[in-house]
Amino acid sequence: AGMKTFFPDLPLNSGFYRVFEVIAPENSIVDARWPVAVTGFLMPFEKIMNAIYEIWSQIMPERATACAFNLEYLLTGGRDLRHKEKPIFMFYDWLPGGWGGRNGKDGANVTTASFGVGLMSQPVEGQERANPILTTAFQIQTDSAGPGKWRGGLGVVKTSIMRDAQDPVISYICDRERAVVWGINGGLPSMPHGLTLTRAKTGKPEWLGSVFSDMPIESGDIFSRPTAGGGGFGDPLERDPSLVLEDVIDEYVSIERAAKDYGVVIHAIDPEICAYELDMPATEQLREQIRAQRVAWMRSDPTEVARWYQEGKIDQLDAVRQYGVILEWDTGALLPKSTQQFREMLEKRTIAQWQ
Repeated sequence: AGMKTFFPDLPLNSGFYRVFEVIAPENSIVDARWPVAVTGFLMPFEKIMNAIYEIWSQIMPERATACAFNLEYLLTGGRDLRHKEKPIFMFYDWLPGGWGGRNGKDGANVTTASFGVGLMSQPVEGQERANPILTTAFQIQTDSAGPGKWRGGLGVVKTSIMRDAQDPVISYICDRERAVVWGINGGLPSMPHGLTLTRAKTGKPEWLGSVFSDMPIESGDIFSRPTAGGGGFGDPLERDPSLVLEDVIDEYVSIERAAKDYGVVIHAIDPEICAYELDMPATEQLREQIRAQRVAWMRSDPTEVARWYQEGKIDQLDAVRQYGVILEWDTGALLPKSTQQFREMLEKRTIAQWQ
């Protein structure tokens, strides 16, 4: 997938690969030695692929692309009480997401992860027949795409209910909860990955994050997880406002995020008939305000940003895209090291392109 992105006309045969020398430092993630555990290799594999995309993007800017989403896996199992024999069931699911924005094009929406182009999602009807699980939502996730002059592709959100099951447990492996999908050339990040569990007994949503195993659940519990979109390419304040309006009409971008991420002011006239109005004078004014303040926002005191999040003054996307701060998304506790690394990334890939 990586090579075909940049060399679509070249055959990928042994002669092609002989011109490359791969240097893999010993005892690193790309050359792990015994007894280092290497299970779940797809998580680092996709990061390596996105790093290669970025290298080629610098060499061939005409084909440059931002970071794609990370594949995620959900596994839940137990005994199926819909049948007299109570057979063991195992529900194994993965979701599509968004690829990064490209030089001159938006990223691909709702597609498979970069390691397995052509991999298809499982039909929910088949899943429901084989497992005591009911899917109540499976749709594009509004605001999941990383903003940019060319936005990232969009991810999805899938919500399911555990039905009649005995002793069910749930496990989840993903990534990009903290190292959020990044943009390039001034583009902004996408959104954190993670699963939310709403227990039937309490009705309260609980953020479980992106990696956990053998979590006991019960019949009636609801689990929902979004997948990230791709990172944005180019300064989002340079995106054609008419394209932002089109994204709002398509429910790819909310009116609120159109203003915050793109500086585009849109008024809802009658959403039922997709009637919206683009306010160009207000857009020009808002974009000037954002240009004057956004670098300072990205360098705000992280402890203050964490407090604003805990007080409900900002949301998750504000923390990530406007302030470059990574938190424990359930409690709002600041993650200093993750924030430092995330901001260093933003300085290089995003902020440097604004100045």
